Amino acid sequence: MGTWLASVPGEPPLLLSVRDSGHVVALAIFNAKRLWRRFMPSRAITLNRTGDPYYDLINIEYNDILTDRRYPNMWPAVMAFLKRAKIPAGSFRNWDELHVAMATREVEQIARDANLMVLELAHKPSWRVDLDAVRRNGKPYLDTISSNARYQIRRAIRFYEKDGPVLGVRAQTQDQAAAYFAEFKQLHQAYWVQRGTPGGFSNRHFESFHRTLLRTCLERRTVEIYRVSAGSRLIGQVYNFIYRGRVYAYQTGFSYEDDSKAKPGLVSHYLCMQQHLEGGASTYDFMAGDNRYKRTFGVPGPNMSHYVFQRRTATRMTEAVLRRLKNLVMPRPE
Repeated sequence: MGTWLASVPGEPPLLLSVRDSGHVVALAIFNAKRLWRRFMPSRAITLNRTGDPYYDLINIEYNDILTDRRYPNMWPAVMAFLKRAKIPAGSFRNWDELHVAMATREVEQIARDANLMVLELAHKPSWRVDLDAVRRNGKPYLDTISSNARYQIRRAIRFYEKDGPVLGVRAQTQDQAAAYFAEFKQLHQAYWVQRGTPGGFSNRHFESFHRTLLRTCLERRTVEIYRVSAGSRLIGQVYNFIYRGRVYAYQTGFSYEDDSKAKPGLVSHYLCMQQHLEGGASTYDFMAGDNRYKRTFGVPGPNMSHYVFQRRTATRMTEAVLRRLKNLVMPRPE
């Protein structure tokens, strides 16, 4: 969050602080921005995002307010305050939409209880591996997944071993991290450009943010960049966030090949996961999005959605009616 706050230009965001007997028990960062959705304008406040797609490309998941663990649910108090609060800075004083992007479902019911309308702009599943459960099982990790996945991983490792031992190495120094990151950028861009999209690194803010994050957090071991290779052959890179024993697989770059024996994603995640299994991590979280290798390794985690919580203003209620009419005329495909 510190890297994000330092990297975004413009007016400083709004900090909401919740206190109990003078002690801070919750914090939330909001930006106030005028947005357009199709032809409908809105006065929006966004949690932990700018509201500008260019700067929000870095994405956030498990979006939430930061709370003291002794106060497990501060959302009702925050919602109640926001409903009566005025925006102290910006081009408007009253908001009509609260955007909470990529949040888990618990916040939706709290918004409904606060008499806000709920619009879900996006919805994604997530996948994770319970490493604690694997350790308790006492079996090698490969024995806990399907026989087909086990066969593909072992076959791929034998395929890569023709070029040398298959090794996974975490960057230990800033110079090493910078070199790995340059390779990661090439792999990531090659994949997405081939699919007809510009790729994250076409956005200068995206690259600058992550380079700064690596410089700031590598030595704290809250971020890692993990390189998998066989001899001189680069197989893949896995870029993770790490917090209190949970590993969050944020981004990847893989060397894809035409040979069906090559499985860079499976092999890279397997080796990275095995490292964290041996290192005592509790969870390997693939986060939001559906992907074959996520389903191969993981079990479903919480769904995450981009929520828009709306006041019952004339404009927002008109929009809701128009949206319902559109859905009746043009229902979404099953």
